[in-house]
Amino acid sequence: MIKIDVLMSTYNGEKYLAQQIDSILAQKGGFSLKLHVRDDGSTDGTCNILKKYSEKQGVNVVYGKNIGVNASMMELIKNSSENSDYFAFSDQDDLWYDFRLNEAISALEAAKTDKPLLWSCMEELTDENLTPYNFMPMPKYLGNFYNAIIQNKTAGHTQVFNKSLRNLYKDYPPKKMYVYDWVLYIMASAFGKVLFCEKTCGKYRQHGTNSIGYETGWLKQLPRRAKRLLRGDFKHITAQLEYFYETYKDKLNLEHRRELDRMLNSRKNILKRIYYALTTKIKRNTKFESAQFRLLYILGVFK
Repeated sequence: MIKIDVLMSTYNGEKYLAQQIDSILAQKGGFSLKLHVRDDGSTDGTCNILKKYSEKQGVNVVYGKNIGVNASMMELIKNSSENSDYFAFSDQDDLWYDFRLNEAISALEAAKTDKPLLWSCMEELTDENLTPYNFMPMPKYLGNFYNAIIQNKTAGHTQVFNKSLRNLYKDYPPKKMYVYDWVLYIMASAFGKVLFCEKTCGKYRQHGTNSIGYETGWLKQLPRRAKRLLRGDFKHITAQLEYFYETYKDKLNLEHRRELDRMLNSRKNILKRIYYALTTKIKRNTKFESAQFRLLYILGVFK
C-alpha cells in the first residue's frame, strides 16, 4: 500500500488546530497515512490538544523548543520515514477536503517517473470562520524556472511531493532558506516537474495571526509588498538564491545556470543592472509584477 507522511509544525495554534487535524485524519483513498507533528515551543493550549491526538493511531507528536518554521519543518523532513512514498506539508489552521491527498497521489502516480515531483492545488480563501470570499489565483508560469527563482507559486500548505524530491531537499540548511516551501518549489522546477490540480482541494483560512497570509488583487497586495521591502526581505530572497546557485550550479542545465549567474553577478553597478533588467528571462505572474521586478532590480534592492 502507498504510504504518505503529512508534516505539520505547530506554534500557538490552539484556536483552529483540532479542525485541521480532523480533516487530515478524515482523508479518503487507498493509501496509508501518518501525521507527524512537531510543536515549535507553543505557550498556549496547543500541546494539550496535541497530547489528545497523540493517543490516536497514525499520529506522532514531538515537542521541541522554538526554532522557527523553516527549521521546524526541516526537522520534520529529516525525521520522516524513508519507507514512505509521498510527503505533504500542512499548516495548522486550514481545512482539507477529504479527497485532497487521493487527488495528489493519483496525479503523482500517473506521472510514472523517479524524477523530483511536486504537486500543488487550488484552495478557497476564507475568513477565520471558514466563510469563503475568493480563490487563490491560477498560477501562470507554474514550474517555470525563470519564474520560480523569483516567485513562489506553490504555497507550503498545498504541497505534496515524492521521495526523490524529499531526498534532494532534506539536507538543505534552514538558515539558507527565506521560506521552506519556496526552496522546494525551486528544486522541483529546476530538477523535476511541478503538477497542478485546478480542482479546489481545501480552505485556506485567513486571520490575524497567519504567518504568511494571502491577499488577492495587486492593490491589496501593495501594503504587504511594501512591508517586505522595508524589512529587507529581498536581501534574504537573494541570499536564498546565492546558496542555491553555489550548491547546485553543476546540476542545473546550462540555460538556467547562465540566467541565475547573470542575475547574481549583474548587481555590481547601475549600468549592469539596467542591461540585465532589459534582457532578463525572469518573469513574474503578470506583466505588472514583472515590471516591478525589473524596477526593483535596477534600484539595487536585490543586494
